[in-house]
Amino acid sequence: MDRGGCRMKKSKFRFMAAEVILFVLTLFFVYKIFNQNVEEPRVAIILPESGDQRWDALIEGMKQSASLNKIHLIICNTDEIEDADVEREAIREQLDNQVDAFIICPSPGSETKEMLENECADIPILLITEDIYDEEQKASGLPVIKPDYYEIGQTLAAHLQEDGQRRIGVVGGWRKSDISDNGVRGLNDALEGTDCEIAWYYYNQKEKKASEMVSVKEKVDALVVLDPDALVELGEQAENGTYYGAEIYGIGSSVKSIALLDYGYITDIVLLDGYEIGYKSVEEIAEKLNHRFYQLESCNTGVRELDGEELFSDDDMERLLYSYE
Repeated sequence: MDRGGCRMKKSKFRFMAAEVILFVLTLFFVYKIFNQNVEEPRVAIILPESGDQRWDALIEGMKQSASLNKIHLIICNTDEIEDADVEREAIREQLDNQVDAFIICPSPGSETKEMLENECADIPILLITEDIYDEEQKASGLPVIKPDYYEIGQTLAAHLQEDGQRRIGVVGGWRKSDISDNGVRGLNDALEGTDCEIAWYYYNQKEKKASEMVSVKEKVDALVVLDPDALVELGEQAENGTYYGAEIYGIGSSVKSIALLDYGYITDIVLLDGYEIGYKSVEEIAEKLNHRFYQLESCNTGVRELDGEELFSDDDMERLLYSYE
Protein backbone atom coordinates (compact mmCIF):
# COMPACT_ATOMS: atom_id res chain seq x y z
CA MET A 1 0.00 0.00 0.00
CA ASP A 2 1.23 3.47 -0.89
CA ARG A 3 1.78 5.25 2.42
CA GLY A 4 2.37 8.56 0.68
CA GLY A 5 -1.05 8.28 -0.99
CA CYS A 6 -2.75 7.57 2.34
CA ARG A 7 -1.10 10.59 3.89
CA MET A 8 -2.30 12.76 1.00
CA LYS A 9 -5.85 11.46 1.37
CA LYS A 10 -5.81 12.13 5.12
CA SER A 11 -4.45 15.63 4.59
CA LYS A 12 -7.10 16.33 1.96
CA PHE A 13 -9.81 15.06 4.31
CA ARG A 14 -8.53 17.19 7.16
CA PHE A 15 -8.40 20.25 4.88
CA MET A 16 -12.00 19.69 3.75
CA ALA A 17 -13.16 19.16 7.34
CA ALA A 18 -11.44 22.37 8.38
CA GLU A 19 -13.15 24.21 5.51
CA VAL A 20 -16.55 22.88 6.59
CA ILE A 21 -15.96 23.88 10.20
CA LEU A 22 -14.77 27.34 9.13
CA PHE A 23 -17.84 27.75 6.90
CA VAL A 24 -20.19 26.75 9.74
CA LEU A 25 -18.47 29.13 12.17
CA THR A 26 -18.70 31.94 9.61
CA LEU A 27 -22.43 31.35 9.18
CA PHE A 28 -22.87 31.30 12.96
CA PHE A 29 -21.08 34.60 13.52
CA VAL A 30 -22.85 36.28 10.60
CA TYR A 31 -26.18 35.14 12.05
CA LYS A 32 -25.26 36.47 15.50
CA ILE A 33 -24.20 39.83 14.07
CA PHE A 34 -27.35 40.30 12.01
CA ASN A 35 -29.58 38.91 14.74
CA GLN A 36 -28.24 41.48 17.19
CA ASN A 37 -29.01 44.26 14.73
CA VAL A 38 -32.62 43.25 14.17
CA GLU A 39 -34.84 45.79 15.88
CA GLU A 40 -37.42 44.54 18.33
CA PRO A 41 -41.05 45.06 17.26
CA ARG A 42 -42.38 48.34 18.64
CA VAL A 43 -45.74 48.24 20.42
CA ALA A 44 -47.51 51.45 21.46
CA ILE A 45 -49.44 51.35 24.76
CA ILE A 46 -52.28 53.87 25.10
CA LEU A 47 -53.76 54.27 28.59
CA PRO A 48 -55.73 57.21 30.02
CA GLU A 49 -53.53 59.14 32.47
CA SER A 50 -50.70 56.71 31.80
CA GLY A 51 -48.65 57.97 34.75
CA ASP A 52 -51.40 57.26 37.27
CA GLN A 53 -50.68 54.77 40.05
CA ARG A 54 -53.60 52.54 39.05
CA TRP A 55 -51.57 51.29 36.06
CA ASP A 56 -48.46 50.31 38.05
CA ALA A 57 -49.19 46.57 38.22
CA LEU A 58 -50.41 46.43 34.63
CA ILE A 59 -47.29 48.16 33.30
CA GLU A 60 -45.06 45.92 35.42
CA GLY A 61 -46.72 42.87 33.86
CA MET A 62 -46.22 44.37 30.39
CA LYS A 63 -42.53 45.01 31.02
CA GLN A 64 -41.90 41.49 32.29
CA SER A 65 -43.63 39.98 29.26
CA ALA A 66 -41.91 42.37 26.84
CA SER A 67 -38.50 41.35 28.18
CA LEU A 68 -39.23 37.66 27.64
CA ASN A 69 -40.84 38.17 24.23
CA LYS A 70 -38.31 40.73 22.94
CA ILE A 71 -40.84 43.52 22.44
CA HIS A 72 -40.04 47.23 22.66
CA LEU A 73 -42.83 49.04 24.52
CA ILE A 74 -43.74 52.67 23.88
CA ILE A 75 -45.95 53.81 26.77
CA CYS A 76 -47.59 56.97 25.49
CA ASN A 77 -47.63 59.96 27.81
CA THR A 78 -51.33 60.85 28.13
CA ASP A 79 -53.80 62.80 30.21
CA GLU A 80 -57.40 61.67 30.69
CA ILE A 81 -58.85 60.22 27.48
CA GLU A 82 -62.52 61.14 27.63
CA ASP A 83 -63.63 60.40 24.07
CA ALA A 84 -62.69 58.92 20.70
CA ASP A 85 -61.28 62.21 19.34
CA VAL A 86 -58.62 62.42 22.05
CA GLU A 87 -57.65 58.78 21.57
CA ARG A 88 -57.48 59.25 17.79
CA GLU A 89 -54.78 61.90 18.24
CA ALA A 90 -52.63 59.55 20.34
CA ILE A 91 -53.04 56.75 17.78
CA ARG A 92 -52.12 58.94 14.81
CA GLU A 93 -49.01 60.20 16.59
CA GLN A 94 -47.79 56.63 17.02
CA LEU A 95 -48.74 55.66 13.46
CA ASP A 96 -46.45 58.50 12.34
CA ASN A 97 -43.75 56.86 14.49
CA GLN A 98 -44.32 53.63 12.51
CA VAL A 99 -45.09 51.35 15.44
CA ASP A 100 -45.85 47.70 14.68
CA ALA A 101 -48.92 47.21 16.89
CA PHE A 102 -51.18 48.81 19.50
CA ILE A 103 -52.38 47.78 22.94
CA ILE A 104 -55.16 50.19 23.90
CA CYS A 105 -57.45 50.87 26.83
CA PRO A 106 -60.39 52.16 24.76
CA SER A 107 -62.00 55.53 25.36
CA PRO A 108 -65.65 55.59 26.46
CA GLY A 109 -68.46 56.24 24.01
CA SER A 110 -70.14 54.54 21.08
CA GLU A 111 -67.90 56.36 18.55
CA THR A 112 -64.74 54.56 19.70
CA LYS A 113 -65.41 51.29 17.88
CA GLU A 114 -65.67 52.90 14.44
CA MET A 115 -62.69 55.15 15.14
CA LEU A 116 -60.44 52.19 16.04
CA GLU A 117 -61.58 50.19 13.04
CA ASN A 118 -60.69 53.09 10.74
CA GLU A 119 -57.43 54.20 12.33
CA CYS A 120 -56.03 50.71 12.98
CA ALA A 121 -57.30 48.93 9.88
CA ASP A 122 -53.79 47.92 8.75
CA ILE A 123 -52.08 47.23 12.08
CA PRO A 124 -52.61 44.69 14.89
CA ILE A 125 -54.63 46.06 17.79
CA LEU A 126 -55.49 44.53 21.16
CA LEU A 127 -57.83 46.08 23.71
CA ILE A 128 -57.24 45.83 27.45
CA THR A 129 -59.28 46.30 30.66
CA GLU A 130 -62.62 46.62 28.82
CA ASP A 131 -64.45 46.14 25.54
CA ILE A 132 -66.31 48.83 23.58
CA TYR A 133 -69.83 48.95 22.16
CA ASP A 134 -71.61 50.72 19.33
CA GLU A 135 -74.93 52.61 19.40
CA GLU A 136 -76.83 49.30 19.38
CA GLN A 137 -74.76 48.01 22.30
CA LYS A 138 -72.98 45.41 20.18
CA ALA A 139 -69.50 44.43 21.33
CA SER A 140 -66.57 45.54 19.20
CA GLY A 141 -65.53 42.11 17.97
CA LEU A 142 -61.92 43.17 18.58
CA PRO A 143 -59.66 40.96 20.72
CA VAL A 144 -59.67 42.10 24.35
CA ILE A 145 -57.90 41.07 27.57
CA LYS A 146 -60.13 41.96 30.53
CA PRO A 147 -62.06 40.65 33.53
CA ASP A 148 -65.72 39.64 33.35
CA TYR A 149 -67.51 42.73 34.68
CA TYR A 150 -70.92 41.07 34.67
CA GLU A 151 -69.55 38.42 37.01
CA ILE A 152 -67.93 41.11 39.17
CA GLY A 153 -71.32 42.85 39.51
CA GLN A 154 -72.84 39.57 40.67
CA THR A 155 -70.01 39.02 43.14
CA LEU A 156 -70.50 42.44 44.71
CA ALA A 157 -74.25 41.79 44.94
CA ALA A 158 -73.59 38.57 46.86
CA HIS A 159 -71.40 40.45 49.35
CA LEU A 160 -74.09 43.09 49.88
CA GLN A 161 -76.63 40.40 50.70
CA GLU A 162 -74.24 38.57 53.03
CA ASP A 163 -73.68 41.81 54.96
CA GLY A 164 -77.40 42.60 55.18
CA GLN A 165 -77.25 45.84 53.17
CA ARG A 166 -80.65 47.16 52.04
CA ARG A 167 -80.54 50.51 50.22
CA ILE A 168 -77.78 50.82 47.66
CA GLY A 169 -76.26 53.68 45.68
CA VAL A 170 -74.32 52.78 42.52
CA VAL A 171 -71.35 54.83 41.33
CA GLY A 172 -70.45 53.82 37.78
CA GLY A 173 -67.68 54.87 35.45
CA TRP A 174 -68.39 56.48 32.11
CA ARG A 175 -71.74 55.74 30.51
CA LYS A 176 -71.72 53.19 27.69
CA SER A 177 -68.56 51.57 29.00
CA ASP A 178 -68.00 47.86 29.58
CA ILE A 179 -67.23 48.27 33.26
CA SER A 180 -70.37 50.32 33.93
CA ASP A 181 -72.90 48.63 31.65
CA ASN A 182 -72.00 45.02 32.38
CA GLY A 183 -71.13 45.66 36.02
CA VAL A 184 -74.54 47.29 36.61
CA ARG A 185 -76.30 44.55 34.66
CA GLY A 186 -74.65 41.83 36.76
CA LEU A 187 -75.49 43.71 39.96
CA ASN A 188 -79.14 44.21 38.99
CA ASP A 189 -79.65 40.62 37.88
CA ALA A 190 -78.20 39.25 41.10
CA LEU A 191 -80.23 41.60 43.34
CA GLU A 192 -83.54 40.96 41.58
CA GLY A 193 -86.06 39.46 44.01
CA THR A 194 -83.90 40.19 47.08
CA ASP A 195 -84.31 42.66 49.94
CA CYS A 196 -81.63 44.93 48.42
CA GLU A 197 -82.95 48.00 46.61
CA ILE A 198 -80.92 50.27 44.34
CA ALA A 199 -81.93 53.82 45.26
CA TRP A 200 -79.92 55.71 42.61
CA TYR A 201 -77.15 55.59 40.02
CA TYR A 202 -74.39 58.09 39.36
CA TYR A 203 -72.07 58.02 36.30
CA ASN A 204 -68.88 59.96 35.59
CA GLN A 205 -69.28 63.51 34.37
CA LYS A 206 -66.58 65.72 32.91
CA GLU A 207 -64.91 68.07 35.38
CA LYS A 208 -67.02 66.83 38.31
CA LYS A 209 -65.81 64.82 41.29
CA ALA A 210 -67.72 61.70 42.23
CA SER A 211 -67.40 62.50 45.95
CA GLU A 212 -69.08 65.90 45.56
CA MET A 213 -71.94 64.51 43.51
CA VAL A 214 -72.52 61.49 45.76
CA SER A 215 -72.50 63.62 48.94
CA VAL A 216 -75.77 65.31 47.92
CA LYS A 217 -77.50 62.08 46.92
CA GLU A 218 -80.12 60.33 49.01
CA LYS A 219 -78.63 58.52 52.02
CA VAL A 220 -78.04 54.80 51.50
CA ASP A 221 -76.64 51.86 53.49
CA ALA A 222 -73.92 51.01 50.99
CA LEU A 223 -72.19 52.36 47.90
CA VAL A 224 -71.21 50.06 45.03
CA VAL A 225 -68.41 51.82 43.17
CA LEU A 226 -67.67 50.34 39.75
CA ASP A 227 -65.03 52.91 38.83
CA PRO A 228 -61.61 52.21 40.46
CA ASP A 229 -60.68 55.92 40.50
CA ALA A 230 -63.94 56.89 42.20
CA LEU A 231 -63.43 54.06 44.71
CA VAL A 232 -60.14 55.60 45.85
CA GLU A 233 -61.61 59.11 45.86
CA LEU A 234 -64.57 58.09 48.05
CA GLY A 235 -62.44 55.85 50.27
CA GLU A 236 -60.01 58.68 51.02
CA GLN A 237 -62.88 60.84 52.26
CA ALA A 238 -64.60 58.14 54.32
CA GLU A 239 -64.94 58.66 58.07
CA ASN A 240 -65.26 55.84 60.59
CA GLY A 241 -65.45 53.30 57.77
CA THR A 242 -68.34 54.97 55.91
CA TYR A 243 -68.98 57.78 53.42
CA TYR A 244 -71.94 59.81 54.73
CA GLY A 245 -73.05 56.70 56.58
CA ALA A 246 -72.66 54.31 53.63
CA GLU A 247 -70.19 51.42 53.62
CA ILE A 248 -68.12 51.23 50.44
CA TYR A 249 -67.90 48.22 48.11
CA GLY A 250 -66.32 48.31 44.70
CA ILE A 251 -63.73 47.48 42.05
CA GLY A 252 -60.11 48.21 42.93
CA SER A 253 -57.06 48.35 40.68
CA SER A 254 -54.31 50.03 42.70
CA VAL A 255 -52.22 49.62 45.83
CA LYS A 256 -54.05 52.65 47.25
CA SER A 257 -57.38 50.79 47.11
CA ILE A 258 -55.76 47.88 48.98
CA ALA A 259 -54.40 50.28 51.61
CA LEU A 260 -57.82 51.89 52.09
CA LEU A 261 -59.31 48.44 52.59
CA ASP A 262 -56.62 47.60 55.12
CA TYR A 263 -57.27 50.84 57.04
CA GLY A 264 -61.00 50.11 57.17
CA TYR A 265 -62.14 52.98 54.93
CA ILE A 266 -63.46 50.50 52.36
CA THR A 267 -65.49 47.46 53.36
CA ASP A 268 -65.02 45.10 50.41
CA ILE A 269 -63.33 45.15 47.01
CA VAL A 270 -63.00 42.99 43.95
CA LEU A 271 -59.39 43.55 42.91
CA LEU A 272 -58.48 43.43 39.23
CA ASP A 273 -55.26 41.56 38.46
CA GLY A 274 -53.54 44.31 36.50
CA TYR A 275 -50.30 42.34 36.29
CA GLU A 276 -52.05 39.46 34.52
CA ILE A 277 -53.82 41.81 32.10
CA GLY A 278 -50.52 43.51 31.22
CA TYR A 279 -48.50 40.31 30.92
CA LYS A 280 -51.03 38.46 28.77
CA SER A 281 -51.65 41.43 26.48
CA VAL A 282 -47.98 41.71 25.49
CA GLU A 283 -47.66 37.94 25.23
CA GLU A 284 -50.64 37.83 22.85
CA ILE A 285 -49.50 40.71 20.66
CA ALA A 286 -46.00 39.19 20.47
CA GLU A 287 -47.52 35.96 19.13
CA LYS A 288 -49.21 37.97 16.37
CA LEU A 289 -46.05 39.88 15.46
CA ASN A 290 -44.01 36.66 15.33
CA HIS A 291 -46.60 34.74 13.31
CA ARG A 292 -48.27 36.83 10.63
CA PHE A 293 -51.36 34.64 10.21
CA TYR A 294 -52.02 34.18 13.92
CA GLN A 295 -55.47 35.41 14.99
CA LEU A 296 -55.44 37.45 18.18
CA GLU A 297 -57.67 35.95 20.86
CA SER A 298 -59.70 37.45 23.70
CA CYS A 299 -59.18 36.32 27.26
CA ASN A 300 -60.93 36.89 30.60
CA THR A 301 -58.49 37.54 33.43
CA GLY A 302 -58.83 36.76 37.11
CA VAL A 303 -59.93 38.92 40.01
CA ARG A 304 -59.54 38.64 43.76
CA GLU A 305 -62.32 39.18 46.31
CA LEU A 306 -60.99 40.93 49.40
CA ASP A 307 -62.24 42.23 52.70
CA GLY A 308 -60.15 43.60 55.55
CA GLU A 309 -60.06 40.32 57.46
CA GLU A 310 -58.66 38.13 54.67
CA LEU A 311 -56.33 40.68 53.12
CA PHE A 312 -53.11 38.96 54.22
CA SER A 313 -54.53 35.50 54.93
CA ASP A 314 -52.75 33.41 52.28
CA ASP A 315 -49.51 33.12 50.32
CA ASP A 316 -51.13 33.95 46.98
CA MET A 317 -51.67 37.50 48.18
CA GLU A 318 -47.91 38.01 48.40
CA ARG A 319 -47.55 37.68 44.61
CA LEU A 320 -50.59 39.87 44.01
CA LEU A 321 -49.44 42.63 46.34
CA TYR A 322 -45.87 42.45 45.00
CA SER A 323 -47.13 43.20 41.49
CA TYR A 324 -48.58 46.49 42.77
CA GLU A 325 -45.32 47.73 44.28
